This record gives sequence, C-alpha cells and structure tokens, in this order.
Amino acid sequence: MKIKKIIFLTLIISVLSLTGCASKTEYNSFHKEVNSLYEKIVSTDAIINNIDVNSETSTDELFESLDNLKTSFDDFSKIKTPEEFKDCTYLSENASKYLSNAEASFHKAFDGEYDDDSFKEGIANYNEVIKCVNYMGDVLQKNQK
Repeated sequence: MKIKKIIFLTLIISVLSLTGCASKTEYNSFHKEVNSLYEKIVSTDAIINNIDVNSETSTDELFESLDNLKTSFDDFSKIKTPEEFKDCTYLSENASKYLSNAEASFHKAFDGEYDDDSFKEGIANYNEVIKCVNYMGDVLQKNQK
C-alpha cells in the first residue's frame, strides 16, 4: 500500500511538472513571437517615417511597408497563444484590419490625383493600428509571469 502511494505521488508530481514545463515552454515561445512582432513594428515604423516623400518610389515603399506589417500581424494572430494573452490575438486581428483600411485609403489618396481626405483617413487608420499595438503591450505587461 505504501509503495502504491509513493508511485501515485511520483506520478502526480511528474504530471504537474510536465504541465508546468509545457506552460513555460508555451509562454517562452509566445514571448519570442511577441518580440519578433515588436521588432517588425519598430523597423517598419522607422521605414515609413523615413520615406523621402519627394522620391518617385515613396508610395511603393509605403505600400510595401504596410503589406509587410500586415503580414506580420496576420502571422502573429495565427500562433498558439497562452490563454492569458488571448486578447493579443484579437488585437492583432484588429490591427491587420486597420492596416488594410489604411492601405486602401492611401491608395485612394495617391493613385491618380492626390486626395487629402483619403490621406487623413489612412493616417487615422494607421493610428488605430498603433492603439492596438499599445493595448497589446498593456495586456502583455499585465500578464507577465
């Protein structure tokens, strides 16, 4: 009887240890994905802010940067997310939608004759992307282990 209790306790401890390791592994993997997304956001924002508006390729650079950033958010929203960070997936999906809207507005603004209202709408949507990113940061800070 005593051996059965020891085996049972050993089994429970092993299962709990494995569960804890799996959670930590999942958390570490998610943390790496968050860092990767953050790096892409920072580098893309720097590219967008440093586009020479007088260059013939400036709109191409803008749209390429927005496409790359949208792909990053789309990819991030598909990763396995620990339960306490599920809001980050939702926010990432919203950021991707706002980027699509921003891109559409910028196309209206720059394709053909310049349209200032469409440009302002593109900026407003891009600012919503930044809000989503800031909220993601809040979620991550609130749930740090």
